[in-house]
Order: sequence, then structure tokens, then C-alpha cells
Amino acid sequence: MAWAICKRCGCPVSWPAKRGHRLKDYPCPKCGGSLRRATHDEAVEAMAKHGGFYDYYIDRWISKKSYEELERKRREVFEKILKGGVIIIE
Repeated sequence: MAWAICKRCGCPVSWPAKRGHRLKDYPCPKCGGSLRRATHDEAVEAMAKHGGFYDYYIDRWISKKSYEELERKRREVFEKILKGGVIIIE
């Protein structure tokens, strides 16, 4: 996952930064402006202002609350792995 922020409105966007995908091919979903690369911290700050972010992986808006819940679950799994726990993937 890579982060970008709209140069015009500041909307945070998650986009697939992999082979064959260029950031200039993804417009801002809110205003149609161009995007610039951003760090995770910059995206989280922008999420607080905009109430979430747009995810080009699944083509939908993700609320900040949903993102925080997902991050909390990921952190719990990671901590369990570090403690030597067993993770069952469903």
C-alpha cells in the first residue's frame, strides 16, 4: 500500500504502487486533481481532516474509524506473533 495526497484538496488516497501502476494515472476521487506521494504519517494527518481516505484497491471510501479498527486488529496479531503465539488464518 502506498499513500498519496491530492495537491488541490488534500484528500488522502491509498493506491497500488506496483509494477505497471503510475501515480499520475490516479486522479483525486473528490476533486479530480493530481496526487503527490505521501508518507503514512502525512496520510493519517489528512485522514483526521477529511474523516477517512479513498482506497483505489477496492475503489471505495474508508472511514477513519474503520481504518483505526483494522490497524488495531493488525497490531494485535503482530504482537501475538512476537510473543510466540499461534495465528490461525481463516
